[in-house]
Amino acid sequence: MMRQRTLLVYSLYMLGGLICASQFVHSVRAGLGLLLLTTVLGIFPLYLRKEVFPRSLVLIGLVFLCVGFIYYIWTDQRNISLLPEAANVTFTGRIESAVIFDGNQCKFILRLDRLNSKELLRPEQVQTTLYFRDKASRNEAEKVLGYGTELTGPIELTIPASPTNPESFDYPAYLHWQRIHRLGKIMDMRSLSYQEAKLNFTGTMMSSQRWLADRAFTLFTPETAGLLAGMLLGAVDDIDPDVYGTFSSLGLTHIIAISGQHITLLSAGLLYVLRLCGVTKRRAYIMTALFLPLYVIMSGSSASAVRALVMGEFVLLALLVGRLKDGWNLLGAAFLLMIGYDPYYIHNVGFQLSYLVTFGLPVFVPPIMNKCTFVPLAIRSLSAITIAATLVSFPLTIYYFHIYSFLSPLINFLFVPFVSILVAPLAVVSIILGSVHPALGFLTSKVVDILLLPALRLLRIIEQDYSLRFAFESPSLWWMVGYLCWLIFLTAWLYDRITFNWKTKICLVLFPVLLFGMLFFSWPKKEVVVTFLDVGQGDAIVIETPGRTVLIDGGGPPLRFGEQLWEKRREPFNPVKSTVVPFLHAKGISSLDLVVMTHGDSDHIGGISYLLEHMPVRQVLVNGLAARTEIEKKVNELLHYKRIPIMEAKQGQVWNEEPGIVWRVLNPVRTFSPEGEDNAYSVVLWLEAYGSTFLFTGDLEQEGEMRLLHEKAVGPVDVLKVGHHGSRTSTSKPWVEALSPRLSVISAGKKNRYGHPHREVIERLTTNGSVILRTDRCGAAVVRVREGALTYKTIESTIGCR
Repeated sequence: MMRQRTLLVYSLYMLGGLICASQFVHSVRAGLGLLLLTTVLGIFPLYLRKEVFPRSLVLIGLVFLCVGFIYYIWTDQRNISLLPEAANVTFTGRIESAVIFDGNQCKFILRLDRLNSKELLRPEQVQTTLYFRDKASRNEAEKVLGYGTELTGPIELTIPASPTNPESFDYPAYLHWQRIHRLGKIMDMRSLSYQEAKLNFTGTMMSSQRWLADRAFTLFTPETAGLLAGMLLGAVDDIDPDVYGTFSSLGLTHIIAISGQHITLLSAGLLYVLRLCGVTKRRAYIMTALFLPLYVIMSGSSASAVRALVMGEFVLLALLVGRLKDGWNLLGAAFLLMIGYDPYYIHNVGFQLSYLVTFGLPVFVPPIMNKCTFVPLAIRSLSAITIAATLVSFPLTIYYFHIYSFLSPLINFLFVPFVSILVAPLAVVSIILGSVHPALGFLTSKVVDILLLPALRLLRIIEQDYSLRFAFESPSLWWMVGYLCWLIFLTAWLYDRITFNWKTKICLVLFPVLLFGMLFFSWPKKEVVVTFLDVGQGDAIVIETPGRTVLIDGGGPPLRFGEQLWEKRREPFNPVKSTVVPFLHAKGISSLDLVVMTHGDSDHIGGISYLLEHMPVRQVLVNGLAARTEIEKKVNELLHYKRIPIMEAKQGQVWNEEPGIVWRVLNPVRTFSPEGEDNAYSVVLWLEAYGSTFLFTGDLEQEGEMRLLHEKAVGPVDVLKVGHHGSRTSTSKPWVEALSPRLSVISAGKKNRYGHPHREVIERLTTNGSVILRTDRCGAAVVRVREGALTYKTIESTIGCR
């Protein structure tokens, strides 16, 4: 059997070599150890029957293993930059990507050819952001900037910053795999001289995509237009962020990403139309084969789309020559071809999921359909595809994205055929007719809106139900191996290779119960983990105890004063969305037991509304002041709409979580002054955890500190969250001397306009012998408390962060 699927076998050996090499470049010992293990597994088939695994197949496979290993290392050693790490230079270069406009900036990939009038040894790509000072310069840029535009002018080069929070997306590694090593910043469009792009194929395809996407917005409502532009044309930047978030949380992003499903439906539809028009079968195959590359290039050439294109072309070629025998070899050939072009494809999540699902469908769909002969064929086929895709994609989904809705299979079962059979064809017809004249596509576009808008509203309602949506930590290697073993066992049963008796039934049921039990339940550790997240100029502190998870503040987007309408971003930076929620999900936290809003400043609660909309919260603790800003009013509206219990913090409140863990409220006082500032009424919490003490001060200032000292409400503390981001109006000398903190954590943004933390505060803490951790230099700080022991670490470990 394997003799007929040689390319598939070779691709698996090649994959093994690439994975080993990807570990080797980071750790020689780990890479060599993994290579040894992989080689042993690769030799093992020699001991199987020759009819199943011929010796020549295994030996050639081992050659592919070595080639993959050497090829990846060779590629990675050449993937270096000769550009200065940080410099302001004058460049000459060319835009080599689509230009994405967003408010007062646009982003694109710039190929640098010359720096300071000197030609580079080899051109290098830079991820570039261009800023606009006024609307006129943006309008000018929209007219002249595009793929192939040649630019000359000043640019600031920097190295991509490493992640500053645990479990964060590794942007430098992502850029490295794109062969990009520098970020570029151009501060003014008028500082550039440019030469409009010459006519070129790629630029024409990108312009066609943009023109068709714009035409979609003239035909459909904005909500459906963005979704359809992304789903049919690959213009994902046009999709409304809320719509994308809904699709992501429900496991429907594969509908948006151009993938095998799109290529298959497009090929089938095109072949059907061509045959309907009287085109011969052979010519229809040729015309479809010529059209598919144009579509994939126009839609952005994502890894999943390229994989689908390569396999589609192989299928059409096999149909032309009449030799379509085995899809497994097509899968292996497509893998070898793509990896031969770029071994970094193995790091692309879309590539991994695309191949895994494509591999899983032919394995599981036929036997599942054979086992369910009592179900109508159409339902049986769709059910088998849904089950197969879910089985093989689940591990990678929770590994990379952490969040999974167990309604996802059912939603896919219903929504995918609805979109594929009904919505997408009508939308394609609308865009084709509308590209001639908008009036021609008006009727069909309205039908699409009538069908799609209620479906999107229903999906939003379903997304708000958190009962079957869970967050998971990335599973361990051993869990992955166990899941793979169960899939192999399940496959053997489906293909009647094992007898279905009581032992088999127990294994089929008990093993997944154990696997999922490991995901949902863990042995409780008697420790408290406090993570001071880096959210820029703001506070966000996550406290994990054995029984509860508490969030103190969440940071907020930076205030932009006097911002005009044209300057507003489609999706402004929100630290809760980009940092806090992803961190919680990566830790396997699906809900919060308590959210503490110390006071109403934007840099503390500006992102809380997003949190309330996207994560269950059992209780909120507030300072009790009436809402004074629009941000506070919106948060209060959400709290009442979601019926989240609100508790007012008052000095003297105490609650025990369990023996050894006690919370105390030290501020605010019971009486309020209407003219008082929020900072004075910050919620101040004292935590005693297994013999260690923490003090969380919000933005409490010196007057409040002196009152607490006078009341003798505080004493020596192990960990102090420094008040008001290290402002000189807080952390007075008597306060520091009375607390004598072993560890002081300051949450402040890099190069913030307030100058936090102030020099006086640093000197006071240093003089008192406290270790200072600053999020602007150290990134997030993680403090762990076990019985009698307190340890800490930061994301950055350089001397400069202390």
